[in-house]
Amino acid sequence: MNFTQKISETSPDEIPSKFLQWGIRKIGGLFEELYTKSGGLEVKPSELPGLVKGDPLTPAEAAYNILHGFVESSWIDDNVIELAKRIFPEKIKILVENADKLVEKQFTIFGQDLDYSSGIRWHYDPENDHEFDPSELPKRLKQSDPLGGFDIKYPWELSRLQHFPRLSLAYRITGRKKYLDALKDQTEDWIRFNPVGFGPNWACTMDISIRAANMAYAYAILGDVQHDEPFAVELTRNLVAHGRFIANHLEWSEELTGNHYTADLAGLSVLGSILAPSVYEAEDWIDFARDELAMEIKKQIYPDGWDFEASTTYHRLVLECFLIAAIFLDRAGKRMEKDYQNCLCRMGKFVRDITMPDGSFPLIGDNDSGLFMSLQPADLSNLNYIMALAAAVTGDSSLKPLDHAELQVPEIIWLAGEAGWVSWGEMRPAERPSTALYPDGGLFILRSSGHFDMLTFRLGPVGQKGNGGHAHNDQLSVTMWFDSRQIVVDPGTACYTSDPVKRNFYRSTNNHATISIDGEEQSRFDDLDLFTLHQDVETRFRALDTYDDHSQVAGSIRGYGKWDADEIKFRRIIRHDETHRQFEILDKIEISENARNEIYGKLMWNFPLAAGLTADSRGSGYVKILDPDGNMVAEVLYNPGWTLEIAPTFFAPQYGVEEDNVTLRFRPPGNILVSHFIFRGTPKVRERSIPK
Repeated sequence: MNFTQKISETSPDEIPSKFLQWGIRKIGGLFEELYTKSGGLEVKPSELPGLVKGDPLTPAEAAYNILHGFVESSWIDDNVIELAKRIFPEKIKILVENADKLVEKQFTIFGQDLDYSSGIRWHYDPENDHEFDPSELPKRLKQSDPLGGFDIKYPWELSRLQHFPRLSLAYRITGRKKYLDALKDQTEDWIRFNPVGFGPNWACTMDISIRAANMAYAYAILGDVQHDEPFAVELTRNLVAHGRFIANHLEWSEELTGNHYTADLAGLSVLGSILAPSVYEAEDWIDFARDELAMEIKKQIYPDGWDFEASTTYHRLVLECFLIAAIFLDRAGKRMEKDYQNCLCRMGKFVRDITMPDGSFPLIGDNDSGLFMSLQPADLSNLNYIMALAAAVTGDSSLKPLDHAELQVPEIIWLAGEAGWVSWGEMRPAERPSTALYPDGGLFILRSSGHFDMLTFRLGPVGQKGNGGHAHNDQLSVTMWFDSRQIVVDPGTACYTSDPVKRNFYRSTNNHATISIDGEEQSRFDDLDLFTLHQDVETRFRALDTYDDHSQVAGSIRGYGKWDADEIKFRRIIRHDETHRQFEILDKIEISENARNEIYGKLMWNFPLAAGLTADSRGSGYVKILDPDGNMVAEVLYNPGWTLEIAPTFFAPQYGVEEDNVTLRFRPPGNILVSHFIFRGTPKVRERSIPK
C-alpha cells in the first residue's frame, strides 16, 4: 500500500501526524543512505583507541587489547581440547574432516555441495543461478519477487559464517596452520567483498547477528594466537561495526516480535560478551540484550514450553538463541534470572517429548534449517545435542532420558566447558513420559513405554499472535513412528520466496495427515503474503485419557476455509493400544444443510508416508507399508468400500531439499461422514478389514 492509499484510509484528524511520521521516516532513511555511502557505518582504524578500556596509543595496540580480552570468553583451553579428544574421538574425526573441506572452500548449503575453490561467491544463489548486487543498499535491493525466481537465503546462509568456529576448533585440536590460514583468508575475503551496509548480507539483522556471534566466537576459540597488525585492526573494527549495526537495526515492532528479534539479541549477547572485557559500548549491548531476552522469552514461549511460531524446527532455533545467549551472558557476569532458566527447562522438555531416542522429530510447521551456532557438522534431523546442552546448562536431569545415558555431545564441552561436561555426567537419567500435552501451542504426544512407537497430534493456534507466519494448514494432522522409524510424516518446507506455488504446496491441507475438502484450505492463504496464515478454524482440545496400556486423545475443529463454524465440524479421536502396537484414528464430520451439497463427495483423508516407503494395497480395507527392500514396516486397516489412491508426492527433509514419497489418499463412498483407520506396527492379528 502506497502513502496515498494510506492517507485515503486515514481519519482527517490523523492526517497531520501521519504525514509528519512519514516525513520523518523518509528523511531518516535518506540520511542513513547518505551516511552509509560515505562510509559512516565503518569503524575507522583511528576510532579503535577511543573504544577500548585503558590507554592504548595506536590502533594496533587497541586491536590487540580487544583480542586479548577474547580469551576470557572461551573455556576452550588446552585441558578442554585434550578432554574432548579423549572422550569424542569419532566426533573429533568428523569435525576435522569437515574442516579439511572448508579449507578447500567446499561448503554444503541447503543440501547443495558447493565448490568455491576458485573464489567464494558470497552473494550468489546457486539454486536459481542468481547473483545479488553487492554494491546496492539493502533497502533498495530486490530480495524477492512475487513470481519467485531467486532466494536470498542462500547467500545469507553462507554468510552466517557458522563454519568459522569449526576451523578454529580444528586448529586447536590439530595445531595445523592450514586451518588458521583458511579462517583468516576467508575472514579477509568476506570483509573485502561485503562492506558494512551494502549488499544482500547486510539486509537482515538476524543473519548479521548470527554471523557476528560465530565470527567472534571463532576468534575467541583461538586463544592467544598472535595475528599480524593489519589483520588484527581489520577484524576488530569489523566486529565493532557489526555490533553497532545490530544495535541500530533491531527487528522489533510493537505488533510482533519473533525469532528474528531473538536472534538479534542473542547475537548482541555473544558478540557483546566477547568484546566486553575491552570495549566500553559492548557493556551496553549485553545489558540491553539481557533485559530484552528476559521479556521476549515470556512473550514468545508458551507456558507449556513450545515456541509460539507453531514450528518444531523454529523451536530448535529459538532454544539455541535463548540458551547460548544465556551461556555467554553468564560468563560476562550477567546471569539470567531463575524464571528464564525454568523456561529453558520447559523448552528442553518439549524437545525431549517430540524426539525419538535417535533424535529424530516431526517437521511440524515451517523448516528453514536455521541454526544459531554449528560447532559440529550439523545433522539437521537430530535434536539430541540441544536437549543435552540444555540439561548440562540448567541442571535439569529430566532432560537426560535413559536412552541418552551414553550420548556423545561435544557441543556441551565446546560451549559449557569441562564443568558442563562434568554436570552432564553426574546427572541420573530419567524415564521419558509416555504422554505429553502442549495445549497452549497445540501439540499432543502418545508414546510406547519402550519409546519406539510414537504419534504426534497437532491441534491449536497458528502462532505468532495469530499471524501464522511459519504455521501450516495442519489442524488434526498426525505424524507416526513404529520401531523408531517414521511412517507418517509432515511434508516439510522446500522453499520460501523463490517459488510461491511450491511454498503454498508444502503448507497446504492436502499435504498433511488430516482431512481435506477438494483442495480447499483449512485457513485460506494470503496471495500477497507468503508469511501470513490467519486461523479460519476454531480448535478445541477435548481430552487425554490413559489407563493400563491404552491412551486416548481427542479434539475438534469448527469451520474450514470459506465455511463458518456453524456449517462444519470435524472431530478426531486417536487411541493408542501399546499391546498391539497400533494407533487407531476415528473421525466424525458434522455438516449443516446449507453446506451438504458443496461438501458431499469431496472429502479426502490424507496420510503422507516417509520418503523411501511404498504401499501395497491387498484388496479393500487393507494396505501394507513397505521399506525400500520390500519388508513390511506397518499396515493400515480401513473401512471396506473406500477408494484408495497411492499418490506420488514430495517430502522436504530440510530446506532446499526434496525427495519423492507417496501419500495415501482415501475417499469414502457416497455421503459417508465417519472414518476408522488403524495403523499397526508388527502385526499381531491378521484382520483384512475393520468389521462393520
